[in-house]
Amino acid sequence: MQKRVGLKTLALKLGMDVSTVSRALRDDPRVKEATRRAVRELADELDYRPNAAARALRMGKSGRVAVLLSPPQQRFASPIFLELLSTLDQHLRDAGLSLAVFAARERAEEVDIVRQIVDERLADAIILGRTRKADPRVALLLESGMPFVTFGQTDWQDRHPLVEIDYAEAGRLAIRALHASASGPIDVLAAPEGLNFADNYVAGACAEAARLGLPEPTLHRVEMTEQAGEDVARKILAPNPRRPAFACIQDSLSFGVYRVAAAAGLIVGRDLTVFGGQNFPGSEHTAPPLSTFSTEDSHVAELLSKVMLRRLAVDGTPADGTFEHHEIAPKLLLRQSHRLIERAPLTRTG
Repeated sequence: MQKRVGLKTLALKLGMDVSTVSRALRDDPRVKEATRRAVRELADELDYRPNAAARALRMGKSGRVAVLLSPPQQRFASPIFLELLSTLDQHLRDAGLSLAVFAARERAEEVDIVRQIVDERLADAIILGRTRKADPRVALLLESGMPFVTFGQTDWQDRHPLVEIDYAEAGRLAIRALHASASGPIDVLAAPEGLNFADNYVAGACAEAARLGLPEPTLHRVEMTEQAGEDVARKILAPNPRRPAFACIQDSLSFGVYRVAAAAGLIVGRDLTVFGGQNFPGSEHTAPPLSTFSTEDSHVAELLSKVMLRRLAVDGTPADGTFEHHEIAPKLLLRQSHRLIERAPLTRTG
């Protein structure tokens, strides 16, 4: 069996210190780019693989990065988090680390999970999503000193790296798509109040409606589930003869609207219009195809993974005192569901 290539072998062949080689393999910005490239090329040539267990024992670390999934967990899980887990796992394994996934059943449980991760050293860093302004999870992590990256803004974003999607623009996109066919207030379905991305979506939608001279949207702050979409749609469609327009922050809500419309004998594109969000698998195959926005899941997952690894490579605050911040613009996907057609196809929604 071929002997495993270690850091000492790489350092000897390159004429470098072991510590320099180790930092180069972690993409530590303190190591020159030319040096990092030389180390990585030799590591690939010799098929070097980090010994995660030995490093964790030596450094008193777990060798794991945690991802905390916020509720609700449902059968239509957000594609962006599925993409994130897959992409992050690949990047971590390349760096000799592993992924640990924690899923909260209720939001009140999330702080306790983070505290457990910190106190029991179940991971060396953590990625948090669905942030709030004064997020207690972030406050706990800042106090503990554990490295972390958030998927969304917080009140302390000058003290940690983050990646976010411009949900205010997503809200504006939805209203612009629906306004030509809307005969009354647009019903906006968004996640519960206090979640930053949802608050931004609502703010963007309301601002765009005002700019276009439309009535103020009717807001529904609900969980992002098909059932919640059904519940809202049932209340709106049953008594109302007008042609309502639905702006849904997530496609799961739109699917619920479609289902209620079909049960009532209504047709999307003739009796109501719908604009979704996040481009769930299958959204292009509804009848009619669902207009939505894409959150560029693969790009976001790749970016979050690299930001996390770069955060792990820096001990404490970066030398220049600033942390990475990235904002991703949503991509408009206009299909058919956002506009009224006088002679809509006979195929019902479902």
